[in-house]
Amino acid sequence: MSRRLNVFALILAAAAGSALAQGPAGDPANAVVYELSQGGVVLGEVGTNVVATPDGYASDSFVDLPGLLSLEDVLVTGPDGAAVSYELSGVVRGIQIAMTARFHAGGGSFELTQAGQTASFELASDEPLYVLDNNFIDGFQVIAYEALKRGEPIDVAAVVPQSGALGRVTARLRPEAEPVPVGDASVQATGLDIALTVGPQTVEAVAWLDPDGTIVALDQPMSNIRFAQVDASAGEPQDEAAAAEPRETATELLERTATCVETVGVNVDSTGANLYGLLSLPVNGPASGAPTLVLLPGSGPTDVAGNSLPVITNSGYEQLANLLGCEGYGVLRVAKLGIPPSTGDANAVTLESYAQNTADWFALLAETDGVDASRLGLIGHSEGGLIALYAVANGYVEPDVVVLLATAGRPLGVLLKEQVIASAERGGLDEAAVAVYAEDVDELLEAVRESRGPALEIEGDLEDNQLAPAFAAAAGLLRSEIDVDPVELARQVTMPTIVVQGLKDVQVREVDGDLLANALPDVLHLELPDLTHNLVETRLPAEAMLLPPNDATVSETLVRSLTTFLHGTLRLAR
Repeated sequence: MSRRLNVFALILAAAAGSALAQGPAGDPANAVVYELSQGGVVLGEVGTNVVATPDGYASDSFVDLPGLLSLEDVLVTGPDGAAVSYELSGVVRGIQIAMTARFHAGGGSFELTQAGQTASFELASDEPLYVLDNNFIDGFQVIAYEALKRGEPIDVAAVVPQSGALGRVTARLRPEAEPVPVGDASVQATGLDIALTVGPQTVEAVAWLDPDGTIVALDQPMSNIRFAQVDASAGEPQDEAAAAEPRETATELLERTATCVETVGVNVDSTGANLYGLLSLPVNGPASGAPTLVLLPGSGPTDVAGNSLPVITNSGYEQLANLLGCEGYGVLRVAKLGIPPSTGDANAVTLESYAQNTADWFALLAETDGVDASRLGLIGHSEGGLIALYAVANGYVEPDVVVLLATAGRPLGVLLKEQVIASAERGGLDEAAVAVYAEDVDELLEAVRESRGPALEIEGDLEDNQLAPAFAAAAGLLRSEIDVDPVELARQVTMPTIVVQGLKDVQVREVDGDLLANALPDVLHLELPDLTHNLVETRLPAEAMLLPPNDATVSETLVRSLTTFLHGTLRLAR
């Protein structure tokens, strides 16, 4: 399977969260229809109809998330629920995809087509494979029926078809039914605790079953995703006071604030590529031009809106730019080298080339009408914060202020190992398995340090390394970053700087903000108790908001704090 197709499938599986079905006879009227929500925000509608046949189970399924994806699948199993065949087709953000899978005694044969490209691959397994894809709930329903039929815990081999990943699924029925909120009612349902483990990651879910074993609700607490039957009946009405108060959505916020700014596309040639950005300037700004900030995005394929499609879709950077525009500040949101519409190879980059790109953006702003070249600032989010520190400390740019959002205060190599181990521990792996992942991180980092060029060759001992495939393509960037100490860089940043650290950020920790704040000579250190890594707030546990809901708004407290800081620094800078 090609790297491009595999990565897309992984992103798709993470984004949709779950989905359901249409009935083995193809009759939508037979489907159990569910409302899919994340963080209380309704994403769309899904449906499923899993029925018993003389040979096992069969289902037709669908998921419709407007503006994101529309998919259907067909799952056929044997008498014990193990997969015989699986098919998927549909559209994701306008891109046609299709998959077919056939299962046999030694595993499964897969063919995936995406945007006209087709790849085939084999998965070997000594055990029968159960399909359990977060995009489709029919696999969960099969497990539920089997758990009731067997009357004992389930522990079987599983496959997530779209990512081509093997793992295990365990399921255990709770001893007694309990009241569960579904829609406007509270229904009696039996909980089935399900865990799908793939590598170091474990997705935990609770399927709530009616007396016939049909799922009336499915909760995935870590991603704050819920499927609730639209027509689930019976029970007491829920307490109306518990309903969430009306709030402004991201769409409404963007519509409201769009009148504050005029936004234009801009381009600059840098490090052999043509880079693209969106410059928003306040309407009716001063004749001398508006104080303006360059916003450097986080890692991965983050676009100028702040989205990593289809996983993150709430346009957080666009929200931030518009809100700052309403306060009189311009913001340039940039697409990194190799991230469309910018040209170039996104893997053939380094910390140094990113810093040079930043310098070229600053040079462009200095010559742009409507921008006050004597009042320029730099915002770095996540990896963008490291780039900002590096660019300033090494003299690439001299902004009047620096804003660091969710920026690591420890070297990336240290942070990466911490994140991998934490993920493995959250997944319930035992001490020995966690130790193996720790060894894999050390082996990977050493191989990256010794590598040459933009990519890492996976050979020798690395062929058994569980982490190497995820980082091999961007080894050059990783090599340039893993041992850079943000604290040493921060000590050389003399202009006013604000460090914003969310205490519900599971990627960058409180200690990181402390380290940076203690090193910076002129700093305002802000800790926000409910802020996540993606700049939205949650009252839920941090692990329940790893991704922002698709209509989540950026933190009002964050925006107010940044505005106050900028009013006292950048607006006055000359």
